Amino acid sequence: MKDVTQLSDIEHQFLSALPDGRDNAVTLLKLSRTLHIGKHQASEIVARLRNAGYLVGSSKSRPNGVYFIITAQEFWETVNTIKKSIQSQQATLDALMIHEERFTRE
Repeated sequence: MKDVTQLSDIEHQFLSALPDGRDNAVTLLKLSRTLHIGKHQASEIVARLRNAGYLVGSSKSRPNGVYFIITAQEFWETVNTIKKSIQSQQATLDALMIHEERFTRE
């Protein structure tokens, strides 16, 4: 896990604003407004924190949003959501690559 002292100010603020547990999930839009940042930047912060080892969960069902993972169920729900996203992106890439020979790389 990334050393807490290596986090940027906005990452610290994001972690401070992040609720514990799925039942308290908060949307990225709400977090971004609270922190006065864009929703895209909030999404990037989630990715950076996860890559640094922080247990940031996400839920697409109500309550939807992001939160600190505190249970095994929350952990596995987040893992499965990420896996499904990877599989979907891979299927999209595979479908595009069928046409690869029609285009030359420059």
